[in-house]
Amino acid sequence: MITHIVGNRPQFIKLAPLYHAIEAAGYQQNIIHSGQHYDENMSDIFFEELGIPAPYVNLSAGGGSHAQVTAKAMIGLEEELSEKRPALVILYGDTNTTLAGAVTASKLGIPIAHVEAGPRTHIKTNPEECNRIVTDHLSDILFCPDAVSLENCKREGLGEKACLTGDIMYDTYRSIARRREKDEAVEEEEEPVLMTWHRQENTSDKERMEAVLNLVERLGSRVLCPLHPRTKKCLSRFGLLERAKAIPNLEIMEPVGYGEMVRLMNRARLILTDSGGVSKESSFAGAKCLFMLNLDIWEDLMREDWLHRVDPTDEKSVEEALAFAKKAKRVAPKDRPGYYGDGHAAEKMVRALEENGLIG
Repeated sequence: MITHIVGNRPQFIKLAPLYHAIEAAGYQQNIIHSGQHYDENMSDIFFEELGIPAPYVNLSAGGGSHAQVTAKAMIGLEEELSEKRPALVILYGDTNTTLAGAVTASKLGIPIAHVEAGPRTHIKTNPEECNRIVTDHLSDILFCPDAVSLENCKREGLGEKACLTGDIMYDTYRSIARRREKDEAVEEEEEPVLMTWHRQENTSDKERMEAVLNLVERLGSRVLCPLHPRTKKCLSRFGLLERAKAIPNLEIMEPVGYGEMVRLMNRARLILTDSGGVSKESSFAGAKCLFMLNLDIWEDLMREDWLHRVDPTDEKSVEEALAFAKKAKRVAPKDRPGYYGDGHAAEKMVRALEENGLIG
Protein backbone atom coordinates (compact mmCIF):
# COMPACT_ATOMS: atom_id res chain seq x y z
CA MET A 1 0.00 0.00 0.00
CA ILE A 2 1.16 3.51 -0.90
CA THR A 3 -0.21 6.34 1.23
CA HIS A 4 -0.51 9.92 0.00
CA ILE A 5 -0.68 12.59 2.71
CA VAL A 6 -2.27 15.92 1.74
CA GLY A 7 -3.83 18.88 3.49
CA ASN A 8 -4.62 21.75 1.07
CA ARG A 9 -5.65 22.58 -2.48
CA PRO A 10 -2.20 22.79 -4.10
CA GLN A 11 -1.42 19.35 -2.69
CA PHE A 12 -4.60 17.90 -4.20
CA ILE A 13 -3.50 19.28 -7.58
CA LYS A 14 -0.07 17.68 -7.22
CA LEU A 15 -1.57 14.41 -6.01
CA ALA A 16 -3.97 13.84 -8.91
CA PRO A 17 -1.59 12.94 -11.78
CA LEU A 18 0.63 10.81 -9.54
CA TYR A 19 -2.37 8.96 -8.13
CA HIS A 20 -3.55 8.19 -11.67
CA ALA A 21 -0.06 7.11 -12.80
CA ILE A 22 0.36 4.79 -9.81
CA GLU A 23 -3.11 3.38 -10.41
CA ALA A 24 -2.24 2.71 -14.06
CA ALA A 25 0.89 0.87 -12.91
CA GLY A 26 -1.27 -1.44 -10.79
CA TYR A 27 -0.32 -0.48 -7.24
CA GLN A 28 -2.69 -0.12 -4.30
CA GLN A 29 -2.91 3.29 -2.66
CA ASN A 30 -4.95 5.41 -0.30
CA ILE A 31 -5.16 9.07 0.74
CA ILE A 32 -4.99 10.72 4.15
CA HIS A 33 -6.30 14.29 4.46
CA SER A 34 -4.79 16.08 7.43
CA GLY A 35 -7.63 18.60 7.45
CA GLN A 36 -5.06 21.41 7.70
CA HIS A 37 -7.19 23.54 5.37
CA TYR A 38 -10.83 22.62 5.16
CA ASP A 39 -13.76 24.30 3.48
CA GLU A 40 -16.19 22.48 1.22
CA ASN A 41 -15.70 24.99 -1.61
CA MET A 42 -11.93 24.79 -1.14
CA SER A 43 -11.56 21.03 -0.75
CA ASP A 44 -14.25 18.54 -1.74
CA ILE A 45 -14.77 19.94 -5.24
CA PHE A 46 -11.11 19.35 -6.03
CA PHE A 47 -11.32 15.61 -5.49
CA GLU A 48 -14.40 15.45 -7.70
CA GLU A 49 -13.06 17.43 -10.64
CA LEU A 50 -9.58 15.88 -10.50
CA GLY A 51 -11.05 12.37 -10.58
CA ILE A 52 -9.39 11.12 -7.40
CA PRO A 53 -11.17 9.28 -4.58
CA ALA A 54 -12.01 11.00 -1.34
CA PRO A 55 -9.46 10.45 1.45
CA TYR A 56 -10.34 7.49 3.66
CA VAL A 57 -9.80 9.67 6.73
CA ASN A 58 -9.70 13.38 7.63
CA LEU A 59 -7.55 14.09 10.69
CA SER A 60 -9.18 17.50 11.36
CA ALA A 61 -5.80 19.01 12.23
CA GLY A 62 -6.67 22.53 11.06
CA GLY A 63 -6.83 25.57 13.32
CA GLY A 64 -4.25 26.94 15.72
CA SER A 65 -0.59 27.85 15.49
CA HIS A 66 2.00 26.18 13.29
CA ALA A 67 3.03 23.99 16.21
CA GLN A 68 -0.55 23.05 17.09
CA VAL A 69 -1.45 22.09 13.51
CA THR A 70 1.75 20.09 13.10
CA ALA A 71 1.28 18.33 16.45
CA LYS A 72 -2.36 17.41 15.75
CA ALA A 73 -1.41 16.07 12.32
CA MET A 74 1.47 14.03 13.77
CA ILE A 75 -0.76 12.44 16.41
CA GLY A 76 -3.35 11.46 13.80
CA LEU A 77 -0.76 10.28 11.31
CA GLU A 78 1.04 8.14 13.86
CA GLU A 79 -2.17 6.28 14.60
CA GLU A 80 -3.07 5.77 10.92
CA LEU A 81 0.41 4.84 9.71
CA SER A 82 1.03 2.48 12.64
CA GLU A 83 -2.20 0.66 11.85
CA LYS A 84 -1.94 0.55 8.05
CA ARG A 85 1.89 0.23 7.77
CA PRO A 86 2.14 1.43 4.14
CA ALA A 87 5.19 0.47 2.09
CA LEU A 88 5.69 4.11 1.08
CA VAL A 89 4.44 7.54 2.10
CA ILE A 90 4.27 10.29 -0.53
CA LEU A 91 4.38 13.91 0.64
CA TYR A 92 3.74 17.09 -1.33
CA GLY A 93 5.11 20.61 -1.15
CA ASP A 94 5.96 22.45 2.04
CA THR A 95 3.01 22.72 4.44
CA ASN A 96 2.81 21.77 8.11
CA THR A 97 1.08 18.60 6.88
CA THR A 98 4.21 17.80 4.85
CA LEU A 99 6.45 18.34 7.87
CA ALA A 100 4.18 16.23 10.11
CA GLY A 101 4.19 13.41 7.55
CA ALA A 102 7.97 13.47 7.19
CA VAL A 103 8.71 13.35 10.92
CA THR A 104 6.05 10.73 11.69
CA ALA A 105 6.85 8.39 8.81
CA SER A 106 10.61 8.57 9.38
CA LYS A 107 10.21 7.70 13.06
CA LEU A 108 8.08 4.71 12.08
CA GLY A 109 10.69 3.56 9.55
CA ILE A 110 8.41 4.08 6.54
CA PRO A 111 10.13 5.22 3.31
CA ILE A 112 9.21 8.70 2.09
CA ALA A 113 8.98 10.26 -1.37
CA HIS A 114 8.81 14.07 -1.54
CA VAL A 115 7.09 15.68 -4.50
CA GLU A 116 8.28 19.25 -5.24
CA ALA A 117 11.56 18.86 -3.41
CA GLY A 118 14.37 21.40 -3.52
CA PRO A 119 12.84 24.88 -3.88
CA ARG A 120 14.51 27.30 -1.48
CA THR A 121 13.90 30.89 -0.43
CA HIS A 122 17.14 30.85 1.64
CA ILE A 123 15.19 32.53 4.46
CA LYS A 124 14.96 30.17 7.42
CA THR A 125 12.44 32.37 9.24
CA ASN A 126 9.97 31.48 6.46
CA PRO A 127 7.86 28.60 7.89
CA GLU A 128 7.58 26.81 4.57
CA GLU A 129 11.36 26.91 4.15
CA CYS A 130 11.76 25.04 7.44
CA ASN A 131 9.22 22.46 6.31
CA ARG A 132 10.97 21.96 2.96
CA ILE A 133 14.43 21.53 4.44
CA VAL A 134 13.37 19.01 7.09
CA THR A 135 11.23 17.03 4.66
CA ASP A 136 13.96 16.85 2.01
CA HIS A 137 16.52 15.61 4.49
CA LEU A 138 14.20 12.95 5.94
CA SER A 139 12.91 11.66 2.60
CA ASP A 140 14.28 8.66 0.71
CA ILE A 141 13.68 10.04 -2.78
CA LEU A 142 13.27 13.64 -3.92
CA PHE A 143 11.31 14.69 -7.00
CA CYS A 144 12.60 18.11 -8.12
CA PRO A 145 10.40 20.34 -10.31
CA ASP A 146 13.22 22.28 -11.97
CA ALA A 147 16.99 22.47 -12.39
CA VAL A 148 17.41 25.09 -9.66
CA SER A 149 15.70 22.82 -7.13
CA LEU A 150 17.95 19.91 -8.14
CA GLU A 151 21.05 22.07 -7.62
CA ASN A 152 19.77 23.12 -4.20
CA CYS A 153 19.48 19.47 -3.21
CA LYS A 154 22.99 18.75 -4.45
CA ARG A 155 24.40 21.65 -2.42
CA GLU A 156 22.84 20.16 0.69
CA GLY A 157 24.36 16.73 0.06
CA LEU A 158 21.10 15.21 -1.21
CA GLY A 159 22.07 14.75 -4.83
CA GLU A 160 22.13 10.93 -4.77
CA LYS A 161 18.45 10.70 -3.90
CA ALA A 162 17.25 13.65 -6.03
CA CYS A 163 15.58 13.25 -9.44
CA LEU A 164 14.71 15.97 -11.95
CA THR A 165 11.17 15.06 -13.01
CA GLY A 166 9.63 18.38 -13.98
CA ASP A 167 6.76 19.97 -12.14
CA ILE A 168 3.78 17.74 -11.46
CA MET A 169 1.45 20.76 -11.31
CA TYR A 170 2.17 21.22 -15.00
CA ASP A 171 0.81 17.70 -15.61
CA THR A 172 -2.51 18.70 -14.05
CA TYR A 173 -2.54 22.14 -15.66
CA ARG A 174 -2.06 20.73 -19.16
CA SER A 175 -4.71 18.08 -18.65
CA ILE A 176 -7.30 20.56 -17.37
CA ALA A 177 -6.43 23.20 -19.99
CA ARG A 178 -6.90 20.73 -22.84
CA ARG A 179 -10.24 19.63 -21.42
CA ARG A 180 -11.32 23.26 -21.03
CA GLU A 181 -10.31 24.16 -24.59
CA LYS A 182 -12.96 21.76 -25.93
CA ASP A 183 -15.72 23.36 -23.85
CA GLU A 184 -14.57 26.98 -23.91
CA ALA A 185 -17.12 29.62 -24.80
CA VAL A 186 -16.27 32.67 -26.90
CA GLU A 187 -13.68 34.70 -25.04
CA GLU A 188 -14.34 38.23 -23.90
CA GLU A 189 -12.28 40.79 -25.77
CA GLU A 190 -10.84 42.18 -22.54
CA GLU A 191 -8.01 40.28 -20.88
CA PRO A 192 -8.44 40.90 -17.13
CA VAL A 193 -6.01 40.77 -14.24
CA LEU A 194 -6.49 37.68 -12.08
CA MET A 195 -5.83 38.04 -8.37
CA THR A 196 -5.35 35.47 -5.60
CA TRP A 197 -4.74 36.66 -2.04
CA HIS A 198 -4.45 34.52 1.05
CA ARG A 199 -1.05 34.48 2.70
CA GLN A 200 -0.73 35.39 6.36
CA GLU A 201 1.88 38.03 5.52
CA ASN A 202 -0.77 39.92 3.52
CA THR A 203 -3.87 39.34 5.66
CA SER A 204 -2.87 39.61 9.33
CA ASP A 205 -2.48 43.41 9.40
CA LYS A 206 -5.11 46.06 8.56
CA GLU A 207 -2.60 48.49 7.05
CA ARG A 208 -1.17 45.77 4.82
CA MET A 209 -4.63 44.77 3.60
CA GLU A 210 -5.48 48.41 2.89
CA ALA A 211 -2.26 48.71 0.90
CA VAL A 212 -3.19 45.66 -1.18
CA LEU A 213 -6.61 47.15 -1.91
CA ASN A 214 -5.00 50.45 -2.90
CA LEU A 215 -2.70 48.59 -5.29
CA VAL A 216 -5.67 46.85 -6.89
CA GLU A 217 -7.50 50.15 -7.33
CA ARG A 218 -4.46 51.81 -8.87
CA LEU A 219 -4.06 48.99 -11.39
CA GLY A 220 -7.14 50.40 -13.08
CA SER A 221 -7.71 47.27 -15.14
CA ARG A 222 -10.54 44.87 -14.39
CA VAL A 223 -9.37 42.59 -11.57
CA LEU A 224 -11.06 39.22 -10.93
CA CYS A 225 -10.50 37.84 -7.42
CA PRO A 226 -11.84 34.47 -6.27
CA LEU A 227 -11.72 35.41 -2.60
CA HIS A 228 -10.18 32.93 -0.18
CA PRO A 229 -12.43 32.36 2.89
CA ARG A 230 -9.60 33.33 5.22
CA THR A 231 -9.03 36.62 3.37
CA LYS A 232 -12.74 37.42 3.47
CA LYS A 233 -12.80 36.85 7.24
CA CYS A 234 -9.78 39.13 7.69
CA LEU A 235 -11.34 41.88 5.56
CA SER A 236 -14.47 41.66 7.67
CA ARG A 237 -12.52 41.68 10.93
CA PHE A 238 -10.66 44.85 9.93
CA GLY A 239 -13.80 46.54 8.58
CA LEU A 240 -12.47 46.50 5.00
CA LEU A 241 -14.91 44.20 3.21
CA GLU A 242 -17.22 47.02 2.11
CA ARG A 243 -14.17 49.04 1.02
CA ALA A 244 -13.09 46.10 -1.16
CA LYS A 245 -16.57 45.69 -2.65
CA ALA A 246 -16.65 49.41 -3.50
CA ILE A 247 -13.51 49.31 -5.69
CA PRO A 248 -14.93 49.83 -9.22
CA ASN A 249 -12.44 47.64 -11.08
CA LEU A 250 -12.42 44.77 -8.52
CA GLU A 251 -14.81 41.84 -9.02
CA ILE A 252 -14.90 39.62 -5.94
CA MET A 253 -15.91 36.04 -6.66
CA GLU A 254 -16.60 32.97 -4.58
CA PRO A 255 -13.74 30.40 -4.45
CA VAL A 256 -13.52 28.38 -7.65
CA GLY A 257 -12.48 24.85 -8.51
CA TYR A 258 -9.22 24.15 -10.28
CA GLY A 259 -10.79 23.82 -13.72
CA GLU A 260 -12.30 27.29 -13.45
CA MET A 261 -9.03 28.63 -12.07
CA VAL A 262 -7.20 27.32 -15.13
CA ARG A 263 -9.78 28.99 -17.37
CA LEU A 264 -9.30 32.31 -15.57
CA MET A 265 -5.50 32.06 -15.78
CA ASN A 266 -5.71 31.30 -19.48
CA ARG A 267 -7.74 34.49 -20.03
CA ALA A 268 -5.63 36.81 -17.88
CA ARG A 269 -3.01 39.21 -19.20
CA LEU A 270 -1.49 39.53 -15.70
CA ILE A 271 -1.71 37.61 -12.42
CA LEU A 272 -1.46 39.35 -9.04
CA THR A 273 -0.84 36.81 -6.29
CA ASP A 274 0.87 35.89 -3.05
CA SER A 275 0.73 32.16 -3.86
CA GLY A 276 3.96 30.36 -4.69
CA GLY A 277 2.05 27.81 -6.77
CA VAL A 278 0.00 30.34 -8.73
CA SER A 279 3.08 32.48 -9.37
CA LYS A 280 4.73 29.47 -11.00
CA GLU A 281 1.56 28.50 -12.88
CA SER A 282 1.52 31.96 -14.44
CA SER A 283 4.31 30.70 -16.70
CA PHE A 284 2.09 27.80 -17.81
CA ALA A 285 -0.75 30.21 -18.57
CA GLY A 286 1.23 32.84 -20.46
CA ALA A 287 0.37 35.67 -18.06
CA LYS A 288 3.18 37.52 -16.30
CA CYS A 289 2.99 37.83 -12.55
CA LEU A 290 3.13 40.45 -9.80
CA PHE A 291 4.14 38.59 -6.64
CA MET A 292 3.14 40.11 -3.31
CA LEU A 293 5.78 38.46 -1.11
CA ASN A 294 9.43 39.27 -0.50
CA LEU A 295 10.60 35.79 -1.50
CA ASP A 296 12.68 34.54 -4.44
CA ILE A 297 11.20 31.06 -4.67
CA TRP A 298 11.24 30.58 -8.49
CA GLU A 299 14.66 31.95 -9.33
CA ASP A 300 14.47 31.39 -13.08
CA LEU A 301 11.19 33.29 -13.35
CA MET A 302 12.60 36.14 -11.25
CA ARG A 303 15.74 36.32 -13.37
CA GLU A 304 13.66 36.47 -16.55
CA ASP A 305 11.45 39.21 -15.04
CA TRP A 306 8.44 37.05 -15.67
CA LEU A 307 7.71 37.23 -11.98
CA HIS A 308 8.03 40.73 -10.53
CA ARG A 309 7.91 41.34 -6.76
CA VAL A 310 5.78 44.13 -5.33
CA ASP A 311 5.53 45.45 -1.78
CA PRO A 312 2.10 47.12 -1.59
CA THR A 313 3.25 49.27 1.36
CA ASP A 314 6.21 50.78 -0.51
CA GLU A 315 5.41 53.59 -2.97
CA LYS A 316 8.47 53.07 -5.16
CA SER A 317 7.76 49.33 -5.38
CA VAL A 318 4.12 50.04 -6.28
CA GLU A 319 5.09 52.49 -9.01
CA GLU A 320 7.48 49.93 -10.53
CA ALA A 321 4.74 47.30 -10.32
CA LEU A 322 2.24 49.57 -12.06
CA ALA A 323 4.74 50.14 -14.88
CA PHE A 324 5.27 46.36 -15.15
CA ALA A 325 1.51 45.78 -15.18
CA LYS A 326 0.90 48.40 -17.86
CA LYS A 327 3.24 46.58 -20.27
CA ALA A 328 1.96 43.09 -19.47
CA LYS A 329 0.38 41.20 -22.35
CA ARG A 330 -0.51 37.56 -22.86
CA VAL A 331 2.44 35.52 -24.07
CA ALA A 332 2.14 32.93 -26.83
CA PRO A 333 2.91 29.29 -25.91
CA LYS A 334 6.14 29.24 -27.92
CA ASP A 335 7.49 32.23 -25.95
CA ARG A 336 6.63 31.02 -22.42
CA PRO A 337 9.32 29.84 -19.99
CA GLY A 338 9.99 26.11 -20.20
CA TYR A 339 11.64 25.44 -16.86
CA TYR A 340 9.13 22.95 -15.47
CA GLY A 341 9.25 19.91 -17.71
CA ASP A 342 7.07 18.40 -20.39
CA GLY A 343 3.89 17.54 -18.51
CA HIS A 344 4.89 13.92 -17.83
CA ALA A 345 6.35 14.29 -14.35
CA ALA A 346 4.04 11.68 -12.78
CA GLU A 347 5.17 8.94 -15.15
CA LYS A 348 8.82 9.75 -14.43
CA MET A 349 8.13 9.58 -10.69
CA VAL A 350 6.60 6.11 -10.96
CA ARG A 351 9.60 4.87 -12.97
CA ALA A 352 11.99 6.35 -10.42
CA LEU A 353 10.13 4.70 -7.53
CA GLU A 354 10.32 1.34 -9.30
CA GLU A 355 13.98 1.73 -10.28
CA ASN A 356 14.91 2.62 -6.69
CA GLY A 357 13.02 -0.35 -5.24
CA LEU A 358 10.52 1.80 -3.34
CA ILE A 359 7.55 0.17 -5.07
CA GLY A 360 7.17 -3.02 -7.06
